[in-house]
Amino acid sequence: MTNKEIILLDLLRCNIVGGTDTTVSHSKLDWLSIYPIALCQGISAILLDAIGLLPSEMRPPKPMLLQWIGQATMMERMYTKHREKIASLADFYKLHDIRMLLLKGYGCSLGYPKPEHRPTGDIDVYLFGKQEEADALVEKRLGIKVHRDYHKHSTFNYGGVEVENHAKFIDDVSHKSNIRFERILMSVLEKYECEPSGIDNVLIPSPTFNALFLLRHTGEHFASNEITLRHVLDVGTFFQRYHSKIDWALVLKVYKEERMLRFFNAIATICVEYLGIESACFASDDKQYSYKSDTTLADRILSDIFEKKDVLPMTTAGIDTIGKKLKYAIDKSRRWWHNRWKYQLVYNENLAESFWWLARNRIR
Repeated sequence: MTNKEIILLDLLRCNIVGGTDTTVSHSKLDWLSIYPIALCQGISAILLDAIGLLPSEMRPPKPMLLQWIGQATMMERMYTKHREKIASLADFYKLHDIRMLLLKGYGCSLGYPKPEHRPTGDIDVYLFGKQEEADALVEKRLGIKVHRDYHKHSTFNYGGVEVENHAKFIDDVSHKSNIRFERILMSVLEKYECEPSGIDNVLIPSPTFNALFLLRHTGEHFASNEITLRHVLDVGTFFQRYHSKIDWALVLKVYKEERMLRFFNAIATICVEYLGIESACFASDDKQYSYKSDTTLADRILSDIFEKKDVLPMTTAGIDTIGKKLKYAIDKSRRWWHNRWKYQLVYNENLAESFWWLARNRIR
């Protein structure tokens, strides 16, 4: 990692733990370099909170600070709109006796020091087996076009916010091992009670479910070159808030069986060593189950997070010729080979099986 990346992590730690203890010196601060990294990593508003803890002489120049504040203010407005749309959609579903489970997004934000400073994106929902019924109601009652061209979820635009209505939690077209992991998530969803969100008719998954789902979701972004510090923060702040309510025996059993334990250990190590989250947050209260520090892998993952990479589309949807689809398949294959060490940390499948499954399904 570069010096400015280390400084960024140090500032982020100050905000997460709520302190002013920093090793950053005035001479090392290069805000012109730090600001674009913070934007790229999805933590610009969170870093602004850390800047507020610094002495005035260490803060960015006033023009940059005003730009930074303006960007954060816009994010806060988007967050408010996002929450309003979640509540409105949940009210619509409630009229038709459909419960709404909220995945990622708003639910993750509740663990942040300032929830409104976590970037918003899509509204990801699961409707307990009523996806098709709900989509038909959205089209019939609300007059909104629903797009059904992706196997994992349908999508529609709800008042300017994209909604993903999930039939599945993870993408089993990309990886065969996801078929088994999806079954695990479904069984955990049935066994463990969901949490209230603070919004009527909106639930968030149980801590045990999210301990599995959020790490897998982060791992998928990691393997496909799309991981950012914001994904790591989602995991870290989740464990910080809910670690006492997790069924650790089940979660670590699944991590081991699905070959994700080293990835969990590395992400936990990043959260503890670089972000200042207490190590007890990644362990059961009785200390019978706990993460194991892996600084070597943690540093490698952090370096990968900061590295600039090309991002490829999720599917061939919109790629209209055989030639372009072939190029897409070649690019995917090259990325797969370069990222094979990542796949081995996330997916419980051998490399040949992983490549064959991905190639077969993506080129269709």
